[in-house]
Amino acid sequence: MDTPPITTLPGSGRIGLLADTHCDQTRRLPAGVFQAFAGVDLILHLGDCGDSAALDELQRIAPVLATRGGDDRSDDTRYAERRVVEAGGLVVGALFDLTSIGIAVAEGRPVADGTRIGRILADAFVRSPVDVVAFAATHQPWVGHCGGVLLVNPGSATLPATPGRTTVAVVECRGGVASVALERV
Repeated sequence: MDTPPITTLPGSGRIGLLADTHCDQTRRLPAGVFQAFAGVDLILHLGDCGDSAALDELQRIAPVLATRGGDDRSDDTRYAERRVVEAGGLVVGALFDLTSIGIAVAEGRPVADGTRIGRILADAFVRSPVDVVAFAATHQPWVGHCGGVLLVNPGSATLPATPGRTTVAVVECRGGVASVALERV
């Protein structure tokens, strides 16, 4: 398995997460995304961005990294299958779909025992341990702990599974501790 690209944020870091936006000529990022991400150090689009012009828009706020979903161009080098970010004494892994690494998902949540999930995630990111994993593909926001790993799905800022509940997430990594805020946009 290839080692995912590693990005290091000096000191602590605030990371904006969004996913499943499926942007096109008529569906753009809402203004609330830019408000929620004010002051972040990095933005991770977790896949299914759609029109990659959305990445350019986000770049005006902070550096942008992206993972590739099915709605993303395979020839755009800004996307990777997986990403790793080191910030605030933590390792954050990012990927589009947990099922791609063998973790079943039901109702937007991972389904497996915690020990198994921890092993799968460590293998997927070619390092041990991974402290936080950001994922997408469900259009549903969810935050939980499995196998000693904090899992975060920001939901969708444009096409939520629950109509009217458009969301993003902000993860703060500081002193080896992660905190997550789901933000309605």
